[in-house]
Amino acid sequence: MEGVRARVVFLLTALMVAVTFSPIQTNAEETNSCCESTSFDLFLMGDPDNGILTPFDSELEDEESVEVTSSVFGEVQIGTWAIEWGESGQYSSGTWTFSIPYEVVDSTGVSANATVVLKIGGNTYESSSEIPAVYFSQSGELQVPVEVGDGEFTKNDKIEISFSIRSLIFTSPGSDSGIKFFWGTSEMDASISMSFPLVHVEIREASVKGNLVFFPVRLTSGFGDRMWTAASGSLIVQNVEISESPIVNSNQDWVDVTFVWDPSNHGGGGVRADFRLTPQESLNIDADKIHQITLGQDTGDNSWYPDEEPPRTGGSNLEVIVDCKYDGSSIDRDTTIRFEGAMSQWMRWGLDNIGNKSLGSNSWWRNLNTYSDTVGSSEKQNGRVDNSEQFALETHLKGSKSDLKSFLSNGLMINPESVFGVNPVDFGPLDISVDLGVSRAFNSEKISIRISSSYYVDEDSRQTLIEDFVRPGGFDYWSQVDLSFEIRTGMLSGFGGVNSDNDEIDYTHRRWIVMEVLAIDEFDIESDVDFRVEFVASNSLLFSPLISAVISIFALVFAIGIGMALTKKRSRAPSMIMVGVLGVLSLSIYWFGLPMPIVLGVVASSVLLVFPAAIISPPNESDGGLRGSSRSGRVKCPSCGRKNRVESDVRPLRIDCSGCNSTLRIE
Repeated sequence: MEGVRARVVFLLTALMVAVTFSPIQTNAEETNSCCESTSFDLFLMGDPDNGILTPFDSELEDEESVEVTSSVFGEVQIGTWAIEWGESGQYSSGTWTFSIPYEVVDSTGVSANATVVLKIGGNTYESSSEIPAVYFSQSGELQVPVEVGDGEFTKNDKIEISFSIRSLIFTSPGSDSGIKFFWGTSEMDASISMSFPLVHVEIREASVKGNLVFFPVRLTSGFGDRMWTAASGSLIVQNVEISESPIVNSNQDWVDVTFVWDPSNHGGGGVRADFRLTPQESLNIDADKIHQITLGQDTGDNSWYPDEEPPRTGGSNLEVIVDCKYDGSSIDRDTTIRFEGAMSQWMRWGLDNIGNKSLGSNSWWRNLNTYSDTVGSSEKQNGRVDNSEQFALETHLKGSKSDLKSFLSNGLMINPESVFGVNPVDFGPLDISVDLGVSRAFNSEKISIRISSSYYVDEDSRQTLIEDFVRPGGFDYWSQVDLSFEIRTGMLSGFGGVNSDNDEIDYTHRRWIVMEVLAIDEFDIESDVDFRVEFVASNSLLFSPLISAVISIFALVFAIGIGMALTKKRSRAPSMIMVGVLGVLSLSIYWFGLPMPIVLGVVASSVLLVFPAAIISPPNESDGGLRGSSRSGRVKCPSCGRKNRVESDVRPLRIDCSGCNSTLRIE
């Protein structure tokens, strides 16, 4: 019996050990696509008569409002907002909530009935008429529920919202009583909360090119590339977020976002990718997929890599940074051009396709076909920009200034003469470097092109520093243009005069005795802004910051000396105040960079005006009387010989001698 019991114990122990140490396989649910219907907000934007709706809170910029006063009776239409939905689908019944911020003006409160009418294609829904009047106090947010039934919609159907109020009754009203409704900004984010198909996210199969892995994600919606550009998104691979900007290809129905991963410390096999899309702050759309990766082999669908030259349109940010040094006869200029987005994809693709015989006849990249032999066959069309391809572009641009001009003008849609101030053909020694940023892969990561040059400036000429540099039609390529410009002089060279022909572009001009600085910082320059900033190239030492400062200080000291000399018997306050005021004024206009003739004119006026200021100064009576008495107001005592001061003009006068106390009589 005990033997049987021992065998049972042994078998149970063996089974427990086997279960404990055997591998356990776990399966997690894979959601490589999402979502049929999503709860989100449609935000109100634009004018009340012709407003629009958007699911992207990043587009909220301009605040709008409508005020209803106590003098208005009956129903008041606050506004109508609409959006054209770009795809077809279905929606389920439920309660949608309309929300809008308000503020009561010059009253303790107001009661009113609110009505919201919602149209989806051919279906119309209205808030219940049985809802009691709402009492508004001070400020807050009005919420109106709307019951929505099951329905369908087709592509390009409109979603329209109309909001109105009626039967306003104010409590303790004033003369300007009213109620304001706001929308259009992140602080005043009026919206309608709804459950509706917004976007379908699909993580497609990864593809491999050499040692690079490409993860394409397709976003299908009625918003085209706005679903990516107006939202924020990210991809996490093996718990590490990909920081490089992805490749973006789009049409009217979808946008493909392809992330590039360089698995330097990964040997392949199962790789998990987690994608997140955030169209608005309160909405995160997630999808994930496990890919089987084999490095070193070209596998998978390469539809993300264009067979033809990709378009440059699609939204790119352009940043131009200019740093100059002016020595009185020439300008040393460092110009950095930075861009990302579609323009970056176009440039990376072009460099990766040097020698491609299928390039279009109008493609700028055909100019680099002569460098095809310098690029190895394994480096061509490999999904990344290699050193040889980067070197080919830099050599081409350095070799001919006309080629640089062609690249900027026809490739980047930038006017070279405007961004450099002169024709690049007039440049002296030229140095060009291309920085591909943190990634050399084919993506939309930022690229920087640095151009260092110098050129001579004609004396007494008007020299252009910078002007609107985006070519006509260029804003079809650039969605945002930023400019940072700075030029400095030495202590013995300065600007004869600075002129800007557009008040929308602000510049700062400062003098610092040892240098003169002119700077421009403009963000998001509009397409219709025409501007030009120029200066008069004068080599006169009189206009240099050091010499002009020395002259100004010497003139002010000279004016103070003249004023003190002319006011020995007069009050010095008027002349010193006048010199002090003009001195502060001279310092201010000197520092703020006003034209040098004005600075020197104010300084000269301080010298000239000290004369009339001294003349009109009142005499110093006490000082004058004292000095007069010291010359003729003393009398000598005949007894002791002591000289006694006479402090009165009265005659005859008797005074006591301060030496012997004798009485002296003065006739």
